[in-house]
Amino acid sequence: MSESGPGQKRRTAEERREDVIAAGIVEFATYGLHGASTVTIAERAGISQPYVLRLFGTKKALFLACVQRVVDQIMDRWRGTLARMLSDEPPEARLRALGEQYEMLVREVDGLRLVLQSFGSAEDPEIRSSVHHSLKSMCTWLMTATGATPQAIQQFFAYGMMLTVAASIQAADIAHDEMWARMFVVIPVE
Repeated sequence: MSESGPGQKRRTAEERREDVIAAGIVEFATYGLHGASTVTIAERAGISQPYVLRLFGTKKALFLACVQRVVDQIMDRWRGTLARMLSDEPPEARLRALGEQYEMLVREVDGLRLVLQSFGSAEDPEIRSSVHHSLKSMCTWLMTATGATPQAIQQFFAYGMMLTVAASIQAADIAHDEMWARMFVVIPVE
């Protein structure tokens, strides 16, 4: 595996790190922490497996970096959504706008499936601590940025989790024919 071909500019370690995170998100979302292979991630990123480990140290550290990237992407989109709103919008309108942004995020299923994988790997104390930190940060930010009550934030997360599961199991593909699937997606239940 060559890191640059003839006539190509050699990529920096930071660029390679970004390539590995992008590849890791897909692999970990599909196979989880224990099922994903750093060899496959390296192939996807176009580098050698030892270089992946040189960049991240361990597979678990790469997994955590991938999960953090997805959380950061969600938060960046939420911040952008609120930045475009008037500052005097009521909490309900602010949460609704963030929910609509999340509904768009569910189209990017790999990231959300990776979040689910992180919950499933939380038997590991380091991963559990990372998940706790991410959820605490998200909840704290949501309460501060929206002015919503803890109960409203709880409902927001419950709905978001339902959308995340729906995206992961591709419920939208069968929602028109299956009532149970309609209950998991945005399509109104009749």
